[in-house]
Order: sequence, then structure tokens, then C-alpha cells
Amino acid sequence: MSIIQMKDVVKDYLMGQTTVHALKGVSLRIDAGEFIAVWGPSGSGKTTLLNLIGAIDEPTSGYMGFNGRDVSTLSDNSKSELRNKSIGFIFQNFNLVPVLSALENVMLPLQIQGISRSEAIERSMNRLEQVGLSDFVKHRPDKLSGGQKQRVSIARALVTNPSLVIADEPTANLDSDTAMKIIGLMRKLNSREKTTFIFSTHDQRLLGNMDRLIRLEDGLIPEKEKNQ
Repeated sequence: MSIIQMKDVVKDYLMGQTTVHALKGVSLRIDAGEFIAVWGPSGSGKTTLLNLIGAIDEPTSGYMGFNGRDVSTLSDNSKSELRNKSIGFIFQNFNLVPVLSALENVMLPLQIQGISRSEAIERSMNRLEQVGLSDFVKHRPDKLSGGQKQRVSIARALVTNPSLVIADEPTANLDSDTAMKIIGLMRKLNSREKTTFIFSTHDQRLLGNMDRLIRLEDGLIPEKEKNQ
């Protein structure tokens, strides 16, 4: 069963008097439970593709579907609900709230959903335990290492039990040992919970651990790779 369906997706941006053709007709299907990476040179359209998949942006033309729903027909509130309940985001720079503890950062998406504080704490503690941070729940981001911050961001992405996690260069700022631990953790969660992971990365350490690679080149998936 496919979770993401894209058909002839075009995305243009107007930059002053110039139109930038970020995606030029991308067709792609991503099945539930996949562990895949989007890769390619800077400017190839990776970030644009992830923003469309994550319902942060919408295509200029073409079909963009999430579990069979045409995302472009959804209201802003419906898109926000989709992102909050069904999609987890892991950012290269972590995007943690500096004045909140690790536990409070992980609780945020649940609080936005209106989950009770007691349930939010329980679910957040469980996720932090899964990523090996049970002893750091009261630490604020400035007291955590880069690897620990990334683990908090992973716990936050997973706390809503999303069907899809989108990760933008999640290992870029990490040393090799920490990066491999993070990759192993995400792979374990993918295997155990069947969560779909989509990465944007240049990191060969991460690329070597994927089930499938999707290469973008000048806003297109090369013809010879479309059916791989």
C-alpha cells in the first residue's frame, strides 16, 4: 500500500522577475514502511520535494496524494492536522525550543493535539527511553550534545505515532560514531513499528543503509531510475 502518490508534479517559484522551476514533472510512489533517501546535488529539488510530501507546500500542477487524499484540496487547518497527527519531522539543526527541557520538547506535538498532560508525559517518557535519554529528560538543549539533541528530535517526531517521518540531513552535524548509532536507532524503529522514513541527505553513511534511493537531477527523477 502506497502512502505517498505523486503524478507529474511541477513546482515553480517566482523570484522577482524570474521563475524557478524546482520540480519539472515528478512521478513517484512511496509504499508504507519504506526506508528511503532522496539524494542529488544542491539545487536538484530535494527540499522542495520533501516540503510537498510533508504538506508544507503544494504543487503548481500535478497530483500530490497522501494515503489517497489529494493534499491540494485540503484546507490549511486540515493540512496542519495532517502534519501534526500523521507526519513527524526531524531537522538538521534539531529545531528544539531552548527554554524547554528534553521532555517538554517531546511533549509539544501532543499538547498541540490536546492530549492530557499525564498522557503526554507518559508517551514522551516512553519515546525518550527508546532513544536512550531516560537520564536526560530534565536537561535543556544547551546541556545536551549534538547526538543527544538529535535523539530528542527523533523522540519528538515519533511521539504522535506518525505513519511517516521526514528527516532533512539528520546526520550532517554528527560525528561518525554518533551518526551510526542514530541510523541504527531509526532503522530499528522502522523495522519494529513499520514507520515510513524519507531522508534528504548527501551523507554516504546514511545512503548506504537505505532500502531505496531516489535521485533527483535538475528537478527530475532520471528516466532510467523511475521504476527502481
